[in-house]
Amino acid sequence: MTRTRSLLGLLVLPCLLTGCDQGEANAPTGNNATTRLKPEVFAVNFPLASFAEAVGGDLIDVKTPRLDGAPITSFSPSPEEIIKIQDADLILLNGADFSPWTQHASLPVSKTITTARPFKSRWIESTHSHDHDHDHQHGPEGDGVHHHAHWASFTWLDPTNAYEQAKVVGDRIRTLLGSPDEAYQRQVALTKRLDNLIAIGKRIRDLDPPTMIASEPQYQYLAAGCGIEVLDADWHWNEPTPHDGMDSLRDLVTASGANLILVPSEPDAERRAVLEEMGLEPVVFRLLADPAEAEGESFADCFEADLKNLEAICGGQSAE
Repeated sequence: MTRTRSLLGLLVLPCLLTGCDQGEANAPTGNNATTRLKPEVFAVNFPLASFAEAVGGDLIDVKTPRLDGAPITSFSPSPEEIIKIQDADLILLNGADFSPWTQHASLPVSKTITTARPFKSRWIESTHSHDHDHDHQHGPEGDGVHHHAHWASFTWLDPTNAYEQAKVVGDRIRTLLGSPDEAYQRQVALTKRLDNLIAIGKRIRDLDPPTMIASEPQYQYLAAGCGIEVLDADWHWNEPTPHDGMDSLRDLVTASGANLILVPSEPDAERRAVLEEMGLEPVVFRLLADPAEAEGESFADCFEADLKNLEAICGGQSAE
């Protein structure tokens, strides 16, 4: 059961919300960090929060963005929320353009870690248009390097990436806590769990899975990790009802012969009818960026369930 909580309250601390042409602010000097009962960890998404909780347990207090019903990818903190984030004892970023607000926020370098940085060579360029500018990246996720690529952001959907990001998180949590034995044992258990998910991904790859259509443009790393050819339908899955512009999806079905479509949640009756009319079977695979998608389960629990279901659909072992 996740204990992730939303950002609450404000701190009276200096804050700079910097742009590309502004200098870096100093870390806050308030005394909240020294008086809190547990180290506070801020994580930009559910996978990182779940990894932190899996290792830190009751020894840490994990917080994620306050969403108020909005998707986590649209989170844009106010200056007051930036202050709260700055004061955390550890700030866990994803990397690969996941949280664009960090490009312009002054976050204390000594407390901030970009968990996908160790496998930056495996980041996937995305052809999907973004609403934000990636031409100049000076924040923690951009490493201060200019680039013009749009990175696919949902790195954890490749089991190997999830394993590596969990290792980064676990190592930093243990350092934060002074390496207690209980945190080490929990990290070992998490590592074994995610290593098993890598094995499932390899089994799916060996099954020579069929071509699938993606209803959302975030399945690139799942495709890479499981050896699936995924065609982006850009269906606008989140719209209240299926919209009129469905001709491109019908053309994609005709051209590819695909009969499976990856969807982030169980389709309602109206969406399912649209899919059935096109000869498409929905395959639910949660994106798991938001804590709400997990419904109280851990990232590992959710990811394992969806991988096993995908394996069964591809002709492998039966889903449990």
